[in-house]
Amino acid sequence: MRPARNNRRAPSFAIIAKRLLPLAALLLAVAPLLGSSMSICESPNIYTSARDLSYDFSDRWHRGRGADSSRWTPDGSRILFSHAGRIYVVEADGTELTSLSGSYEPAHLYSPTAEIDFAPTLSPDGSRVAYSTLRYAKGELYDHRYEIAVQPIDGSDRKRLTKNDRDDIAPAWSPDGSLIAFLSPGANYGNYRVFAISPDGSGERPVAPSVSAICCALMWSPDGSRLAFIGERRETGTVEWVDTYGSDPSKYTREIKPDYVFGRQSIYTVKADGSGLVELAWSENPNSPPKTRFGRTELGEPEEGVSWFQWSPDGERIAFAARRYGDKDGIYVADPEYSSSVRRVFDLATVSEFEKPLDDGRIPEIAFRDERIYEIAWSPDASRIDFEAYVVRGDAYAPIVYSVSADGSDLRQMVEKDTDDYLRWRNRLVGNGGPKRIVRHGYNPNAAREVKGWVLSTAPWGESDETVLVKIADNRLTAVDPKQPIGADAECEIAIPSMQRTNGLMRDCRRLLKLRDALAGDAALGWSGDIPIAEWRGVVIEDGRVRALDALPIKTIPPEIGELTSLRTLRVTHNELEGEIPPEIGNLTNLELLHIGGTPDATGKTRLAGRIPPELGNLFRLEFLYLHNAELEGGIPPELGNMSNLKRLWLYGNKLEGEVPPELGRLSNLEELHLYANRLEGEVPPELGDIPYLQYADLTGNPLTGCVPTKLQRVRRFQADIPLCE
Repeated sequence: MRPARNNRRAPSFAIIAKRLLPLAALLLAVAPLLGSSMSICESPNIYTSARDLSYDFSDRWHRGRGADSSRWTPDGSRILFSHAGRIYVVEADGTELTSLSGSYEPAHLYSPTAEIDFAPTLSPDGSRVAYSTLRYAKGELYDHRYEIAVQPIDGSDRKRLTKNDRDDIAPAWSPDGSLIAFLSPGANYGNYRVFAISPDGSGERPVAPSVSAICCALMWSPDGSRLAFIGERRETGTVEWVDTYGSDPSKYTREIKPDYVFGRQSIYTVKADGSGLVELAWSENPNSPPKTRFGRTELGEPEEGVSWFQWSPDGERIAFAARRYGDKDGIYVADPEYSSSVRRVFDLATVSEFEKPLDDGRIPEIAFRDERIYEIAWSPDASRIDFEAYVVRGDAYAPIVYSVSADGSDLRQMVEKDTDDYLRWRNRLVGNGGPKRIVRHGYNPNAAREVKGWVLSTAPWGESDETVLVKIADNRLTAVDPKQPIGADAECEIAIPSMQRTNGLMRDCRRLLKLRDALAGDAALGWSGDIPIAEWRGVVIEDGRVRALDALPIKTIPPEIGELTSLRTLRVTHNELEGEIPPEIGNLTNLELLHIGGTPDATGKTRLAGRIPPELGNLFRLEFLYLHNAELEGGIPPELGNMSNLKRLWLYGNKLEGEVPPELGRLSNLEELHLYANRLEGEVPPELGDIPYLQYADLTGNPLTGCVPTKLQRVRRFQADIPLCE
């Protein structure tokens, strides 16, 4: 951290203008990428500029993820947080990092991915996590909808909580564990309301239907008696708008907008049953007309805006940052049940060094409005409020951490950060209470490029020294001080009882641990020396070897799985499976059953994509091949015709295209052939009629041409959307 500088001077207009114009352009470009944290709503100017500038594709990613909810587990041993579309849990000493989202790499912003998770919230006992997700999205890029999901903190057994065609975001678990509050447009799209639902998915209901809520913060009081959120009233009036586009201030134009819609925001609190709604009115001039707007992105800013808020640890007060458009931020403190209790305890103008130049009628001065308060956090004893402000210092902006008494006295400057720590890389004060303050770095970077540096630290309350827990290396999150493995041999000697410890089983054990490590030490597997290998999840041991991996709770299939050559059964039927089928599976020449894809009852699809590896044709012992209800594409490899022992071939419900290969006619033991619901073209090869034991074949739902060959008409149940050949 840099020491504070002395003898500072107010920046000249030329310097401010020089810095501001490229900054404004950059903000337009990265607006959808700017992150937020637990106690913040989505910045209104970002939301509106994204909408006005037709950046709806990125708003799909951006909407709702502002509710970061980084927080300590109840025992203070771990921190739950989200980063770039993924959810993580890290040990308090930085020795172990677990991804609840199945990947340690950032989600890509501009792809139509359905794998974005954000805004986690913990159950009171710390055992479960609820969050917003796009994992159940259907349709094209613009049609994706967020839902609320719940899963244990160990990353297992994800369950969908809400199911509708709306955006359900920003969940907040009540302190007694009985409810999860969240925001949803309800019947009015684009107009959020507060809802609540039981953790088992029952009893969904609106809580404050009369108030339009602002994304994204929802916070329960510590005792769970009240829920706080930011609400907004919409009004219509006349506003003067100054178009500041371009680098020449002399060409700025002014326009009168008679039907300008603007908002007035306040903190609202309400009881869990929807009664006792209170607006904490803070504005001194609640009916004042809107001020002149500068620049396109400014049009969407509310006339009275609330950005950050936080309950005091004792639940007796709420602190929040608010301002009227064009003014500097202030910090307010209020009793959550009485509207008249609001009082201003801090004004950002008291620490500002910026002197606004006079407006000569041509050049509007807008830089002073970029000084903002970006975070609020109460001290554990509720005596002080820490906050981070972005203010002018010298000829640049600097993020500075301050602390002020709850009554507004005794202002202290705690930390001044490097001015190169640009706005979207600023550290964030996150978390109420806990053994230390959580500090975020570079939150939600641009996932379209490689990012480096720190991600999460902790610092003692009232101090600036930080301990880094999580960093980024090679575009992947890692723990700063990961636990050193004891070695596969040592783990396997512990996991395998001496009477069962054979060379073959030891080799299989080492390969399983290699597979585990390739999955980033997936905690959901539970494979370690602490558990007997016979109890490892999904592992079946017969005759002293690992013979089956059944119903593995994994989300990707790494190539290391191809080293388990003793396998006879491999079944990965997980609706959240993603990635591609590794060709290394073709090395498992002892396989008799291979099932990768949708659920066995065919009720769900996976995101498994890519082509069917032709190497699967090496599995000459295979009797059952199920690759159905996924997103597989490309042609059916003719090499599959080499599997002479195959009895069932299920490839239905994919995106397979091209012709049905005649080589499938060499499957002399095939009894069932399911190719329906694909994109297969051409004529049905008559060679399929040479399969002696074929009893059931379904090729419906494909744009086939021609007719059913005569030799196939003997099959007891043959279905296709083409006529019979005469």
